[in-house]
Amino acid sequence: MGLLLLVCLAIATYVFRNPSGDDAWFAEQSYWLNQTGIVRSNFFTGVLGWDTQLLVSHKLFLCVGAVLMSLFGNNLVAVQLSGLIFFLIMVAEIGSYVYKREQSWQSFYLLAILILIFSNRLLIRMSFENRPEMMLAALGFGSFLCLNGAQTKSLRTILAGILAGLAFLTHLNGTIYSFAGLALLLYQRDYKSAFLFSISTGLVSLCYFIDIFSANSGLPTWLYQFLHDPATQNAFGLWPKLLVFFTYPKMFFQPLEVLALSLVLLFVGYTQRKLIRTLPPKLSVYFLALTISFWLITKKNSGFYTLLFMPFMFILLYELYRLNPFRNRGLYVVLAAYFIIGLYGIVEIIYKNFSKPYLPEAYASLRTQIPAHAHGLVPLTFFFNDYARYDKLIAYESFLFQFNESERNKERLAAWAKAENLRFMLVDYKYDRADFVPDEKTTKLGDFRRTYTDGRFAVYRR
Repeated sequence: MGLLLLVCLAIATYVFRNPSGDDAWFAEQSYWLNQTGIVRSNFFTGVLGWDTQLLVSHKLFLCVGAVLMSLFGNNLVAVQLSGLIFFLIMVAEIGSYVYKREQSWQSFYLLAILILIFSNRLLIRMSFENRPEMMLAALGFGSFLCLNGAQTKSLRTILAGILAGLAFLTHLNGTIYSFAGLALLLYQRDYKSAFLFSISTGLVSLCYFIDIFSANSGLPTWLYQFLHDPATQNAFGLWPKLLVFFTYPKMFFQPLEVLALSLVLLFVGYTQRKLIRTLPPKLSVYFLALTISFWLITKKNSGFYTLLFMPFMFILLYELYRLNPFRNRGLYVVLAAYFIIGLYGIVEIIYKNFSKPYLPEAYASLRTQIPAHAHGLVPLTFFFNDYARYDKLIAYESFLFQFNESERNKERLAAWAKAENLRFMLVDYKYDRADFVPDEKTTKLGDFRRTYTDGRFAVYRR
């Protein structure tokens, strides 16, 4: 009954779930992949040549988005399904692991793990977002399951390598699953399997470079885009890398939605510390290799990257507890904290969904105020569901990335918009609060005049 209630709450978080900037950013890339066969972005015109071709992209993930948009249209729910599909796959994978250990679908442990999963705010939030981490987690954990049999058979090893390679195609961070799989096989001194795994994951991973070598000056362009990506270029260099390296553990403890699972796992691990050596060795070695490899390659220690480890954290928790089941006050306290954090967060998502206007509908209501087939400056989320109605849309983030902080002001924005031949600006007074965005008091900005406002949105036309 408790699990059913949690599942219902999870479903409720999907109703009128407003888009994030990432939902729109990746959706636009999938849109152009459908339209032209290449990944590009008008939203970021003028940034690193992304409007011509974006070679540093999450290729397989964008292909999934393109397929979903082909099937269900260029709408928000279509791309949010990418998170849900791989969330359900991940849940099924965790369930199958516990089932094989318990040999029963009615196991207390299976029910307990499912309750923990569906009361985890981070998982529920990311299970309906158009980001690649959920897909990564499902593919990576699937690769581990293929290597986790009593004997590592050739076909399972090859499949494990393929899944690890697909994770790499989904996101460059997916290379950690290739590293962890190879480390596990070398630890076992199974050199034949290590060779098969390396060949299969290597061949699949090479597909990442197909569009790069197909493009004119593809490799230099890819390297330039990789090194100058506005989101990560500050992470290059010795000092930024050292900072990330030494603060890496905080990834598992910030924010609260991430802390919840780490707290339970740490408590159970400490309580069972004398039994840790009896954990399944494949799980221990793989998880350790996974953690170390991400520690070495990551340029950020953002909490949502914990999602890549969560399937393993849940089964580690399961394995640790079943070594010597116990109940004490400490366990009740950490579980209470876990459920309070999770349930509060899930209810908060539902509240936000129903307390704010649903953006696709709000944008649709503005159509009469915006000239059709024009070039405009818009919030990223304007992709849903009006992107195709206009000849070219550029996001405010494009201006943000092209000018340094001292240059970002309203006057420079207006001059830049005119130089880009934009005919209108759509402003969200409530959520676009950057200093360079026109505020409620601004009725005229350069050649742009405010022609419409409803208190939240405003349209400035040139």
